[in-house]
Amino acid sequence: MSAHEFRFSVFLSTVVLDAGILLAHGPRQQRIVLDAAWERCVRDLSGVVFGPEAFADLAPDRAAAPGVLQALRERHLIVPAACDEEAALRASFTDRPESSGHDPAAAAAGSWPVTRYGLPPRLSDAAASAAGAREAVRVLLIGGCVTQFTEEPLHALGRERGLDVRTEHVWPGPSAGLARAVRRSRPDVTVYQPGVQPFLTGLFDGAHTCDDEERAHRLALMKNALTLAVRALADALEGSLGLVHNIAPPALSPFGRYDFAEEYGLRRLVAELNQHIDRCVRSHPHLMVVDEERLVARYGAAALFDDLVFPFGHHGGSVDPGDERPHQLPALGRALAGEYLACLRAHRGTGRIKLVVTDLDGTLWPGIAADDGFDWVDGDATSRWLHLGLHQALSVLKSRGVLLATCSKGDAHATLGVWEEAGGRLPLAPGDFVLHRINWRPKSENIADLCARLGFTPDQVLFLDDNPVERAEAAAALPGLHVAEGPVHGFRELLLTSPALEAGRHTEEAARRTDTTRAMLRREELRSGLDRDAFLRSLDVRVRVARAGPEHLARAAELFNRTNQFTTTAWRTGPEELRRVLAEPGTRLHVAHVSDRFGDYGLTGACLVRGGTVTAFALSCRVIGLDVAVPFLVAALEDGAGGRAALAGLAGRIVVTDRNTPARELFLDAGFGAAGDDGLHVLADPGRLPELSALPVAVLSAAAAGPGGP
Repeated sequence: MSAHEFRFSVFLSTVVLDAGILLAHGPRQQRIVLDAAWERCVRDLSGVVFGPEAFADLAPDRAAAPGVLQALRERHLIVPAACDEEAALRASFTDRPESSGHDPAAAAAGSWPVTRYGLPPRLSDAAASAAGAREAVRVLLIGGCVTQFTEEPLHALGRERGLDVRTEHVWPGPSAGLARAVRRSRPDVTVYQPGVQPFLTGLFDGAHTCDDEERAHRLALMKNALTLAVRALADALEGSLGLVHNIAPPALSPFGRYDFAEEYGLRRLVAELNQHIDRCVRSHPHLMVVDEERLVARYGAAALFDDLVFPFGHHGGSVDPGDERPHQLPALGRALAGEYLACLRAHRGTGRIKLVVTDLDGTLWPGIAADDGFDWVDGDATSRWLHLGLHQALSVLKSRGVLLATCSKGDAHATLGVWEEAGGRLPLAPGDFVLHRINWRPKSENIADLCARLGFTPDQVLFLDDNPVERAEAAAALPGLHVAEGPVHGFRELLLTSPALEAGRHTEEAARRTDTTRAMLRREELRSGLDRDAFLRSLDVRVRVARAGPEHLARAAELFNRTNQFTTTAWRTGPEELRRVLAEPGTRLHVAHVSDRFGDYGLTGACLVRGGTVTAFALSCRVIGLDVAVPFLVAALEDGAGGRAALAGLAGRIVVTDRNTPARELFLDAGFGAAGDDGLHVLADPGRLPELSALPVAVLSAAAAGPGGP
């Protein structure tokens, strides 16, 4: 049979309802409701083999047919015509943690339930029609009913964000079962929720029945279980993203207002559990924490969780007490689905914003600074705290490595002068911004100029302005520009919650990015008056080259992942994969630390030699103009080679992308020769390698990195 021929599952059950037609797959616990107009299509195709065209011909809405077919296939309601469903079910259920042979006694003791809660989702024709060519994202949900209830919000949010989200849910079980589920699902992101009922009942629900010593003992057992679970998850994922729930504090405590009086009150139990989860996750760069505690702080425990009605340890979403069916109100599912996708976006760096451009008068401060000054800082009005909150949010972004610039109508000399005079009265000073554009030109022209100077495209820039006319002008002239809409008091929340403004874990390089970028701009100004050799000599460029240690892997992976210009192969990786690669015989990773008389640019280069080939080379755009690529490459190759003669036959490869023009001549400049049309270059004569002493930059070392870094 053709791979494009399908049939309805032999396990399909249908029920015609007033609201439409319900399709159900009992063994797989999958259900969906289609509009009533689809009844004829389902009836006519049941029991026959059909292709996508035949399905579309019978569909009441041809445009929706591909999306409906995909949704039914994802839920196993439609299967390939040649599928052996019984064999597939046996394999699936044997492989699931929840089917590991619990007996009635174990069930009575609190084994994991297998009931799939909730009403069947409705698939509208509009939603199906919107399911065009989208990026597929597979999400494996390991947890209780809380994670089950995130499935439909994940699908809906995914459609809104251009993602085709496909989900699978399993209940927590032994580590081996977890690893099998990951291997079977091959997810892009795996969610692990330890806070399901059997896990928390003994600690939360029994807290008031035992003394502090017993509570401390139960807490220790739970910490041990969490340590093992997180370690097993990290190992099973092999570098792909994993999200670990922490545990939201209940709205109530069994000790009431005297919780503080207990050495191990509920507040302490939750705090220690979450601190322990943080410690466990922190050691794995491909894991992140889903912070239930922060969601409760933002939205309220009563809006999200059920302990105002249910026992503490149930730890489910808020419910309607009048509805007897197992259910959950949608708030928690939607909040968590949003967090999962935001974590994925932050981890991947998708759509990252690298520059925030802000208006000044009326946005960064109330009124017109050149006329009104900064007396508002000394008051206690709402607007004072609002604008200070915006200053603080921008300062936070600066510490993350996001660049700041201004774009405002007015006189630059007057505005910057009064701002400088304000001194320490404001959290942000003019020097916290890489560039200022304060003039009477259209703001779109100024933003375009900022992009040109800094090497960004409009889709890497966020614009803040209190004036909707200015926002509209900039958005119309610069397609792709991110423009913050709404009132100024909403800007702070956007800046501090958008995953596009989160650049991963804090690094020294990120914290110094404003200073290093300003130094780069000063270099460009100096270069305009000097020839190339004189310019480089005047800079006193220094490159420290070292073999990477474990402490450098996160930054090296960041360079390989985020470098788009000076990259030879655009290889994407993670610290865990780098660690595995470096265990291979003959594999070396070198890093480069670059500085000049204008500033220290930090760890800005990485070079991986694997199997006699330079398989990845990346250099931060901040040091491209310093001509450090060839000296770095030569120093990395010579380190540990046992003399230049041993380098004969060494290869390097260029994989051309639409943005890596600066890197394409690297191997030719270093003395390699082109060896074909596939980007391969070979060093046939090591004598052609440039002498480091003759290059215009100083290479200071090429030794194993110590604990302090290169």
